[in-house]
Order: sequence, then structure tokens, then C-alpha cells
Amino acid sequence: MRIVALAMACLAMAGCSKPSGGETDKALTASDVAEPAAPATAPGKPSATNSEPVKISAPKMAYAYKYSFSLPGSAVTRAQQAHVALCDRLGAGRCQVLALQSQAGDEQATSASLKLRVDSLVARQFGVALEKAVGEAGGHAVDRSMTAEDVSKDMVDTTARINQRELLVARLTELLRTRKGTVAELVEAERSVATAQEELDQAKGWLTELQGRVAMSTIDIEYQAIAASTAHVGGGVADALPASASAFLIGLGAILRLLIFIAPWAALGALGWWGFRRIRPLFPRRAVADSDAPLPPS
Repeated sequence: MRIVALAMACLAMAGCSKPSGGETDKALTASDVAEPAAPATAPGKPSATNSEPVKISAPKMAYAYKYSFSLPGSAVTRAQQAHVALCDRLGAGRCQVLALQSQAGDEQATSASLKLRVDSLVARQFGVALEKAVGEAGGHAVDRSMTAEDVSKDMVDTTARINQRELLVARLTELLRTRKGTVAELVEAERSVATAQEELDQAKGWLTELQGRVAMSTIDIEYQAIAASTAHVGGGVADALPASASAFLIGLGAILRLLIFIAPWAALGALGWWGFRRIRPLFPRRAVADSDAPLPPS
């Protein structure tokens, strides 16, 4: 609290040290306070004070692009390498490879991914070059998207925080250099300077990250393999045979599971039917014997 009070007192002293508008070294005269005559301007032309345009700062946008390509499995790796070559052609200062992944099957790559960071000024033209390279490899774009985030407010707030912390560190350092006090007060002042300097470094790091996001756009690329074209009919038939056999085995397994499920109930039904057939012949014979018996006299 003592250091904060000292900082506030320093700010008050700095404000009081500035000369006010009513204090001058000599008395003012009527000519000093008289308004200057307006310069003559040609009719139809705005004056110099009115012609100055209003300064409007453009928003700071951080862009992110996503592309999804579909192409033959044998061309996935080739297209990915072509995109990396495009990035290398721009140079390390305008394009960097952040991540690269490729999942290979038997002899062909089934999927792959690539993440780049490209200069925002050429990011859209770079996306066109990516699609062109995929088209030359026999593929096409399945999905493309772009998202933008306005970081203007974050940059303004961070810049203001940096200015405040720089002013606080400067004033506390000056107090430590010129002020006489106890050892405890000096230790507390040094601790406050260290805390303010740490916050200043964090704010500067965050501002640098925001500036990097505005200057460089991220591009995420996904590659997916597709089936062979109609020119490779033989390959398609060869692939259809294992698929048909697999479907047959799946159906056979389903039938076997159904039979296993109904087998106990079928056994119980068969046992009941067998018992009924064994007992049923006894009832008709008894009915015939009763019909052959003589009737009692009336």
C-alpha cells in the first residue's frame, strides 16, 4: 500500500508540475487573446481545417482456412508433397509447415493431413494454388471454409496495459533510485517492481502472439483417398469379389445365430408334439367302446 501511495503521489506531482493555461511569464494583451482571422478560401473549396479526413483504423482480423481434398490413393502422398513444395517456394518468412501426417495402407496412402501457416496477404492465392495442384493429381476439393476472428479489441487493451505497466515500472524504479527509507520498504518496492515487470512481459508476449495471428493465417488440409476410376475396371471387379464373399459370410453367420436362438424352443415344441401323438390314440378307442355297449331297457 505504501508503494501504491507513493506512485499516486508521484502522478499527482507530475500533474502539478505542468504549467496551467492561465499562468504565463508576462501579462496577456488583447491581441494575444484575439481570434486569428480566418484565411480566405476560394468559393466552393473547403478550408484546410475541414478538409482533413477522419482517421479510421482497419480491424485486425485473424484468418483460418480449411480444405478437404479427395483424390486417388496413389496420389495422396504426391499431392501432399506438392503442397509442401509450394510452401517452401514462398520461403520460411511467409510460410511454415506446422504439422504433417500420412496414414498408409498396403501400397497406397489412404489419408493424410497437413497444417501450414501462410502470410495473410497471399493466403487466398495460396489456396487457389493448392486446389490446382490437387486437380493435376487427379483429385478435387470436397470442402473449403474460412473463419475470421476480430482481435482489434484485444490488441488495443493489451497495448494500453503495456503502457500502464511501463509507466508504473518507470516510476517505481525512480522511487527506488532516489528515495531513502527502511530496508523493509525498499524490499517491498523491489517486489512491486518485479511483479509489475512480470505482468509487462506477459502483456508483451500476448501482444506479439496477436500480431502473429493477424500477420500469418493458418491453413488445415485433409486428404482422403477415393476408389479407382472407371478405367480400372479389372481392379474394381477384383475388389468386388472379396466384398461379396465377406457379405456372404456375414449373412451365414446371422442365420446360424438365428438357428441357435430358436433351437431350444423348437426342441420343446417337438417334444410336446411327440407326447400328444402318443396320448391321442387312447381317446378314440374309448369313445368307440362306449358306442358299442347295449342300451339300457326303457
